[in-house]
Amino acid sequence: MSLKQSKVGVIPSEWEVEIIDNLKSTERNSISMGPFGSKIKKENFIDQGVPVIRGINLKNFKFHEDDFVFVSEEKAEELKASWVKQKDIVITHRGTLGQVGYVPEKSKYKKYIVSQSGMKLSCNEEKVISKYLYYYLNSRVGQYFLLMNKSQVGVPAIAQASTSLKKIPVPLPSLEEQKAIVNNLSPLDEKIETNNQINEKIEKMAQAIFKHWFVDFEFPNEKGKAYKSSGGEMVESEIGLIPKGWEVEGLGKIIEISSGKRPKEKSPELNKEFTFPLVGASSIMGFVKEYNYNEPILVIGRVGTHGVIQRFQKKIWASDNTLVIKSRYYEYVYQVLSTIDYKSLNRGSTQPLITQTDIKNQKIIIPNINLLGKFEETVRSLFELVNKNNIENKALSSTRYSLLPKLMSGEIRVPLEN
Repeated sequence: MSLKQSKVGVIPSEWEVEIIDNLKSTERNSISMGPFGSKIKKENFIDQGVPVIRGINLKNFKFHEDDFVFVSEEKAEELKASWVKQKDIVITHRGTLGQVGYVPEKSKYKKYIVSQSGMKLSCNEEKVISKYLYYYLNSRVGQYFLLMNKSQVGVPAIAQASTSLKKIPVPLPSLEEQKAIVNNLSPLDEKIETNNQINEKIEKMAQAIFKHWFVDFEFPNEKGKAYKSSGGEMVESEIGLIPKGWEVEGLGKIIEISSGKRPKEKSPELNKEFTFPLVGASSIMGFVKEYNYNEPILVIGRVGTHGVIQRFQKKIWASDNTLVIKSRYYEYVYQVLSTIDYKSLNRGSTQPLITQTDIKNQKIIIPNINLLGKFEETVRSLFELVNKNNIENKALSSTRYSLLPKLMSGEIRVPLEN
């Protein structure tokens, strides 16, 4: 294979390099920023209408079609320059920088608005396949060019974001080879998404069992019939009627709770030296050299974000923004934590704060031990599949991460369809 040096590194000699400005669609507003803050405010958001794409919708190589806010059709018409349609690319230029999402051809909505922290790109499909460009902008080289003009003064931002985007050079094989590259990467994304959908269904199944047994009190009695519907005896408690023999106690009776710690060193990326996930209040926020937990734990936010319950079974480092919970009734406690109103527990004035005592003092129902054991056994078997899917997704993501730069540079060539 003959190679040549280019602005994006060494590439096959028959490939071209073109800037995004020459690859954008010929239609109006093919590259456009989100509306200024004065044009779209919180009071414009409604329960239904045209969805607004925010940074929260662009995570981990995926366009997440949930947690939308909406504006009316009339407001969307005012913001027409910021419309996003299927096959468009959306990029964050302020706040969490460089998140890149692709709106699929089978998206839930035909039209979206990009938020004031984002910008959108419509491609000329006669020159570049949109999804190929999406993958390139997610690659190490694409991210380098995308973020080369970032500023860390105040709120992180890309300086002159749309102008910077237009100037990004793109390695450009033939349309046939672009399609072949996309066809090699897309199945990895599709399998990851399938696993995520299975996991979501399992989560809902576990929640349904919890509600049926411990909220509706329709757990199976000695004869296998629903307890409350079959005339099971109920008694008064400080939180209302509960099955006879059950107790109302503080959550601290069935958990151990501690605070995470600040690591000595951390890296934003996984590498040979920094191998253990650094867990923050709502997600993995980097990697460290050591771990402080290596057992089944539940992690919730202590400072900052509250209400996200993270499950871990293996080696991690829980940061000082977290509270770490252990329990022999792991699955039951996980469901209980999902029902707590964390806003009501906030003690922080400048930023949200929850203490260990706040969590331990939460009043909960404690069923009889036999029923708790049966729930643990039932739900644990469901989450074993979740864990298996998560392990597979990690391997698939690793494969994609290693393949992406090789495919985008032509180091690996893919066979073209006849």
